[in-house]
Amino acid sequence: MQAAERRGQILQGAKELFAEHGFHGTSMRMINKHVGITDGLLYHYFPGGKQEILETVFVEAQEARMASMDKLLASIELNQRLEDALAQFLIGLYRTLTEDRAFIRMMFRDAESIQSEQRNFMSEMIKLRHQSLTEVLKKRAEAGEIHEMDYALAAHQLLALGVVCALREVSFINVVDVEIESHIRNMVAFSVSQWRK
Repeated sequence: MQAAERRGQILQGAKELFAEHGFHGTSMRMINKHVGITDGLLYHYFPGGKQEILETVFVEAQEARMASMDKLLASIELNQRLEDALAQFLIGLYRTLTEDRAFIRMMFRDAESIQSEQRNFMSEMIKLRHQSLTEVLKKRAEAGEIHEMDYALAAHQLLALGVVCALREVSFINVVDVEIESHIRNMVAFSVSQWRK
């Protein structure tokens, strides 16, 4: 248990430093000092050094987000109003993306430093969720709740809303000047009203 806790401390500390200083601006010595360990202990846990730490932080955080997004998609039930289901999904997506701001900042800043095949993990994860959301909208149309349309484009529109809202929280780009969850509900209600016409 102590080893797992120490490993977690190293990853958390490195993530915080990467978010603040960038991958290239963070030295192993900075990580050691931040976490309060020696060089030897850090290399014991991560023999590949800083690069291995970056890859590990990235992969583990992405896997957690993927599981959370799948759970959110599974919660969209046919017996729930579409507006409510989609707002619930997008608010959950927003919270999932922003609950770990240090990771999101690190990802925006240092994605090009990822060397493994996991580099495109986030894009692939979004594509798979996009396909699932497209299927949800198609089923809702088949049930007569909305009209036929380009379901893939509609799903893309919804996911873009969630990503734009998350971007506001982790950058200085403020394209949404109101409370985020209300904004999401209003945008979803507007979209669904157009899909019913």
